[in-house]
Amino acid sequence: MEIKLHANATTTPRIRKYLQESHKSDRELAVELGISVTTVRRWRNREQTADRSTTPKVVHKAMRQEQIVLINALREILSAPLDDLLFIVVEGLGIPLSRATLSRYLAPSYPKTAGQMLQGKKALKAGIRPQTLTLHYRSLSLHMDDDGDHHLLWAQEPVSGWCAARIYSGMSSPLVIHWLDEALAQFPGDIQSVEIKSDEWLNDGYIATLRQHLAERGINASVMHSGEKRQAVTVTLPLAEIIPAASIYTPDELACRLCGLFNGGKQQKKLGNMTPQAFLEALRP
Repeated sequence: MEIKLHANATTTPRIRKYLQESHKSDRELAVELGISVTTVRRWRNREQTADRSTTPKVVHKAMRQEQIVLINALREILSAPLDDLLFIVVEGLGIPLSRATLSRYLAPSYPKTAGQMLQGKKALKAGIRPQTLTLHYRSLSLHMDDDGDHHLLWAQEPVSGWCAARIYSGMSSPLVIHWLDEALAQFPGDIQSVEIKSDEWLNDGYIATLRQHLAERGINASVMHSGEKRQAVTVTLPLAEIIPAASIYTPDELACRLCGLFNGGKQQKKLGNMTPQAFLEALRP
């Protein structure tokens, strides 16, 4: 009988059965089989050895315009390929879409430029280490049911894609410093430098605050200019009407949840079949 495996599968049904029956520790099995501890635990906690279907039970073949705007903004923020974005949209936002439907509504992607940073194992091979965070800001204009204007702050490590985001209803210099310290504390590695995307921030005052605080921490900071001012993301309907998960989580909780899923929820081929979190942790001395 022909057995069809998922395109990114790192185990076979025979290995999965071995994992389920073995009395060795998760780490021992991971080293023995050359797979991640996360993969070992996932298959030990299942009764079957076949891949689960990734198709939602109820698949929407059309998207609302507000969903299209938000998902394209999310794609831009995460720089996520289609399969990784689908995982975030279905598992994180709770929007049941097929891969084909999601692909149909995404804005056209642009070819990589020669100066664009390499990612994952290709970056490591070229001598690029994950030691830089980029700091971003985006204004969110939400419906009054969601308390109107909000501020999205996110930090991202370009080699792994690792990210940390928060959404606040107000902005102040102490809050920005608190957010930065929180992101640096969460990062599973050693940050040597920070790039601030100046065209995205509200004003130069916040940039000056960030640079001063980073200097006090002994971290090199540089300001990058893209020449293109980012527009606010505008949502004219209550979030709960277009994002099922928003009926359970606040905007800030949802941002944290999405980052958690992206960082640790799905293995990526470019990272050697590891999640961003596992990829960075594996580089620790």
